[in-house]
Amino acid sequence: MKSNLFLWLLLCFIMILPGCTNLPASSAAGLPMEPAAFIQSKKININTSVTSPDTGQPQNKPDKPVKKAYLTFDDGPNSHFTLQILDILKKYGVTATFMVVGQNVEKNPTILKRIVTEGHHVANHSYSHDYKKIYAGPEAFLTDLQLCNQAINNTIGHPVNVFRPPGSPQNFKPSYQKLVSAHGYHPISWNVTGGDTDPRPVTPEQIVENVITGVEKVEKMKKTPIILLHDGAEVDLGLDKPGTIVHNYINNRKSDVAALPKIIEFLQARGYTFVGADENTPPAW
Repeated sequence: MKSNLFLWLLLCFIMILPGCTNLPASSAAGLPMEPAAFIQSKKININTSVTSPDTGQPQNKPDKPVKKAYLTFDDGPNSHFTLQILDILKKYGVTATFMVVGQNVEKNPTILKRIVTEGHHVANHSYSHDYKKIYAGPEAFLTDLQLCNQAINNTIGHPVNVFRPPGSPQNFKPSYQKLVSAHGYHPISWNVTGGDTDPRPVTPEQIVENVITGVEKVEKMKKTPIILLHDGAEVDLGLDKPGTIVHNYINNRKSDVAALPKIIEFLQARGYTFVGADENTPPAW
């Protein structure tokens, strides 16, 4: 009996020793518990951004500026060369801008719809493309521009506010610019040309070389390449007879089509991204 009492007293003495009844929760769960001091000493950073050496605050690396290039085609759409150009652009996954003439829009509305459906941009290039008519004065220019916009709107369901004046920029005087700007129009010029409006026959190689030379020139000037090519007006291919103006015109449109893949590949190799012209397009010069 005394022996049992002694064992009972000894057990009670052991249980009241400090800390014996305070087992860590993690130990009770069967998991190792990391000392708090060790946790505090760790510098764990789950932010993958760059840290400023001065403030220790995370800094995001700035994105590399996108090199933009604008491929533009004037005077269409037509039922032959515009379609070939669209096929090439689709093959390369490239965006372009078609500076359309109102009369040709009315002749080829389904082609303009395809241009828009495939993600390309549309700009106004006058209704008549008749220099004598549109450059008779600022009001005459605005009237022709609005007629083209009406043709565009009737075809794709909305007008456009960007345009390219036909011919040399010298024809587009400040008085014209003031009037059309007051009506919400934004001009788009160019700084690289394929030279495909030469009345003499031009080869694809010449067009490619002209574009390469032009791009290298504007790069040195820190300008964005805005490249002028032509898909051309609607033309009767049956009139293609050697020695005629029509023959040279058709020849140069064929050269544009043949040159286009080389032009695209040249620009892609230089790291350019193709974008469509709009009111945010930078000035050519």
